[in-house]
Amino acid sequence: MTTKQIQNLGNAFNSILRADYITLDKINELENLEGYFVDYFGILQSILQKQDNFISGRRGTGKTTNLLRGYYECLKTISPKLKNKKSIFNDEKILPIYIDLSTCNELFDSADNLHLIEVHFVRQIIESLKKQLELMFDDNYLLIFKKENPALDDLDYIEKVLVEGIALRNESKTSISSSSKTSEQSGVSSKLSLTDIEVNGKLSSSLDIEEGKSYSQLRGINVLDFLNKINDIKKKAKIDNIYIFIDEYSDLSEISQQKFSGLLKTLLGSRMGMFFKVGVITDRYDFGDKIIVGRDIFPIPLDFNEYVERYGGAMAAVKKMQEFVELLIAKRISIFCPEISITELFKGNKDQAFSRITKEAIGVPRTIGMILQHSFIQAQTNDNRIGLSELNYGISSARKTYQRQFQGSIKRKLLSGFYMDMWNAIIAKAVSEKNKHPDRPSSHLLIDPLRKDYLNILCENFHLHFLAENIASKYGGSYNLYSIDYDICNEYNIKYAEEKDEYTAIRFIYDNVLNAFDPYFTKEKSKSYRCPKCNKIYDENEVVKFKVKRCFDDDELLIEIIHLEIPKTEGNYAEVEIKILGQISSLSIDEAMNAREIADAVGCTIQKVSLWSSKVLFKKGLLNIDQREKNYYYSID
Repeated sequence: MTTKQIQNLGNAFNSILRADYITLDKINELENLEGYFVDYFGILQSILQKQDNFISGRRGTGKTTNLLRGYYECLKTISPKLKNKKSIFNDEKILPIYIDLSTCNELFDSADNLHLIEVHFVRQIIESLKKQLELMFDDNYLLIFKKENPALDDLDYIEKVLVEGIALRNESKTSISSSSKTSEQSGVSSKLSLTDIEVNGKLSSSLDIEEGKSYSQLRGINVLDFLNKINDIKKKAKIDNIYIFIDEYSDLSEISQQKFSGLLKTLLGSRMGMFFKVGVITDRYDFGDKIIVGRDIFPIPLDFNEYVERYGGAMAAVKKMQEFVELLIAKRISIFCPEISITELFKGNKDQAFSRITKEAIGVPRTIGMILQHSFIQAQTNDNRIGLSELNYGISSARKTYQRQFQGSIKRKLLSGFYMDMWNAIIAKAVSEKNKHPDRPSSHLLIDPLRKDYLNILCENFHLHFLAENIASKYGGSYNLYSIDYDICNEYNIKYAEEKDEYTAIRFIYDNVLNAFDPYFTKEKSKSYRCPKCNKIYDENEVVKFKVKRCFDDDELLIEIIHLEIPKTEGNYAEVEIKILGQISSLSIDEAMNAREIADAVGCTIQKVSLWSSKVLFKKGLLNIDQREKNYYYSID
């Protein structure tokens, strides 16, 4: 294997790891994406439907990749540079606009002023549209396009209004004040004589009136004005629809999401052929109370559990996912290094190799890329081929990366400490079951759906994987099914379940473990009760009419849950910021990583790591920066 081939294979695995290396102004990179993109579950068709959608998934599930793929499909319909490319839209012309919210922090620097957020966002769309036109057309064609579409000049005017604050109209106020002053003097004098009669009188008064006018100017422009102008451009340019792709919504803090959702509501359902596609992280987005999911915006989920029913159960879906993993890897290799086949790269039992990758990744492409990247680095110490031992190293390296982020987040109090207690309790239960019967699987757990929120953070950090809903236990009842991370099972010598019958026994029900954490999650508005036998939770309104409160299933006396306040965390950080600081907080100075390495581990842009670390975290004294040659290296000390 030549040095060039090794480099190309490294690039192939890096392309699975992350998609932010693709730049919108380089059409060839978007063309390459189309070449190796694997739409195994039909996501692209869903994204390109004429509907407002949000694409949800854990970090690394391919949200950005799918948005970019949809963006390019639209681009093919309108750019003369791509006129020979076939598109799903056929003869329709679709104008795409792509906005990465992680680079738009100035949108939310204006406290609670929603009008200023509107101003910044409209400017962002205009800026993206201008770049889009430059990308689509060469200079000569662009001049013709602008000449034929005078509405673009109006768009420049809108931007000028936003930047310079041109007065749109004057509002006048007139105030009139009046004062009157009246003085009256009177007097009569008379003189009478035989030859002359004289009478004198005197009367005087005054009235003062003052009038003043003041003017106030209204500067700026609102979203409706902008939409009307965009609609004019759309009609004059004979564009059928406009698709706006908004990525990294969950990179915004909770407060910023609430602000932005108010603006988004005014844009959704505009009825002018403008459709929004928003990328969000599972359980880390808030559209506010004005946007209703299923009415205003519709979900496109990427998480594994959403596809289980389609393939007839969790284990069948895992096997189907293995086909996706093999196809994904084979296609990347064929594009980046066509002279090397997948058979030449992998040695030993390839079916077992892909099975291990699948069980570790559970449908997360970034984890697949991370595994292959570390495995191939290890393989270069031998014959450049990936066997099971190299693969085990790659799997372990990927898992430890996620583990470091979680432990660092707990250490920094970015996450509540009881999550670590919960994780330790789950592992203790699994190990206990393994010790009783070492030959039986103990890798999965069944949880009452009411306790789903308890495990969101552990799933977010890839310690657990949410596999399926409505799984029937042999004991009875319907539960949510989770699996413990595959490599963690290997670390504790826990056998991993492969068949349905291996995880439906009563010993897999973990509600008796999680009930200790009920006080942190039960509703604060009313009392809650728990059955000591089956651990089912009841809200007060379910049992309020009974003087003696008993479980409906077991007839046991219910125990009142004493609510606890969730411990306060340090700072108001978004999910990506927790991951970045969590990763850095696990690094000693000898283990320090640069921005690219941290971005690879977390799954975000290099710019996000470098800017946030240097401008925010370093100034707060939360990390150490060590300059080595041209790079900055980040650590906790």
